[in-house]
Amino acid sequence: PAIPAALRSQVVAEVSKATLAVEAAAKAKTPVKTGTLRRSIHSVFTNGGLTGTVGPSVDYGLYVEMGTRRMGARPYMRPAAEAVLPKFAGTIKALVGKL
Repeated sequence: PAIPAALRSQVVAEVSKATLAVEAAAKAKTPVKTGTLRRSIHSVFTNGGLTGTVGPSVDYGLYVEMGTRRMGARPYMRPAAEAVLPKFAGTIKALVGKL
């Protein structure tokens, strides 16, 4: 609530940009057999746009990411998030530094 409106709108824009970048990177890294897992990855924004969540909506997405005892892990979400995080964190630090 104490965040100035201009800063809040900039943060919301950066959260949106980073969330959509993670979604695009995850879709690019997703192993494809039928394409269902790739198509199920989507973004959801909550908290007035200050929170962005990306993930698959199919049940087996976690098994592909983490693996099972019979199948090796084929991560696609973590590498996507790790690729976007440094730039996002730097941008947010710069915005907060303007306070």
